[in-house]
Amino acid sequence: MTAPSPPTGVATAAGPVTTRMVHRASRGHQEWWRYAVVYVNEPPLLGAVATEQDVAQRIAQLRRVSRLGVQAIRIGCPPLPGEAGEGVVAAVDELLKRARRTGLRVILRVDPLDPRDEACARFWLSRGADGLDLGPVQESAPVSHARYRELHALLAEHARTEDPILSTRLAPAVQARAADMLHEDWLHHLVDADLLHVASPSELIASVTASLRIRDALGTAGAWLVPDVAEAGTPLLALSGALVVLAMPGAVYLRQGIELGLPVKTSPERDDARVARAAELLEEQRGIPGTPYETIRAALRLRSDHRLGLAPLAWVEELGGPVPAQVLSFLCGDILVVVNLGEEDLPLPEDREVLLASGPLAVGPGARQNLPRHTAVWMWQEPRPPVRDPRARR
Repeated sequence: MTAPSPPTGVATAAGPVTTRMVHRASRGHQEWWRYAVVYVNEPPLLGAVATEQDVAQRIAQLRRVSRLGVQAIRIGCPPLPGEAGEGVVAAVDELLKRARRTGLRVILRVDPLDPRDEACARFWLSRGADGLDLGPVQESAPVSHARYRELHALLAEHARTEDPILSTRLAPAVQARAADMLHEDWLHHLVDADLLHVASPSELIASVTASLRIRDALGTAGAWLVPDVAEAGTPLLALSGALVVLAMPGAVYLRQGIELGLPVKTSPERDDARVARAAELLEEQRGIPGTPYETIRAALRLRSDHRLGLAPLAWVEELGGPVPAQVLSFLCGDILVVVNLGEEDLPLPEDREVLLASGPLAVGPGARQNLPRHTAVWMWQEPRPPVRDPRARR
């Protein structure tokens, strides 16, 4: 079990930085699911009545999702032979092949208590699917430990890809069951939705620390859900929340539409107006720095380049002085994250390079960069070396 380390300090040109480590870096070869970002398709999902056109739309989506920078995509549970024509089954086979060629894993969304979905899982796992997402844990109809063992056996027997996974999601009402479920069922991803509902830095620190303590003790990975604009309250807070979650070690689930600033779609019916709006937003935002799409794309690129999914995590308690109560600051690997949830601008350390921000930075006295309210920033952990004045005497 990894207990939080006592505070440690290092000196910089801007003053002391004191941190408290709560998660250590993963060593050696690590399975893909320990650090993956999973793109979650919105409903309607592929199902028993899916058509060739439905599958073709998912195939066309693969290239854009891959360019966004994720490692896996979650779809529905496609038709079985006999539920749809040969053309539909062949199209799903092509989807799995193309996903593999573009470097994407494919996870199927199934109902763990539905016999049809179990048959579907057996068939498509044997043809190249990489895992099963069981959806949110239902307080009224929980899945038994015996059923989870049966699903693990199904993966072991039928999956033909390396390291297939089982995933499910905790709602706040069942958050207390996390330790019991991981002890008894050892799910690869027990997705933590608690960060969608925390209201302060102290609550977030307590939630993440407790979540990682449980998972580190059992050798599994953290798994987090990126908030949408409705859950965060404003577009700026949603983008700041995305930068917080995407800097966390472990896996991340990114629901379709969040990368464009849209609220998550929950209704099962097809919404042609939403599809058209998403296409317009993608066209407007692609290539424009500071837009939700390019900000999240840049975060995903930095997350991959710096292996943040496998990095250590430490809370920053002093950054040239005590971190204010309305400011969240942490180190993940060599990335320093600072989030200003207060009402006043926050002066940033002068000796560190800003890599990414969720919104425009302000300029304070002496041309010093300030972090505005409700804004997050990623910076280098190490201070920049001072630039020598070429006119100075050597």
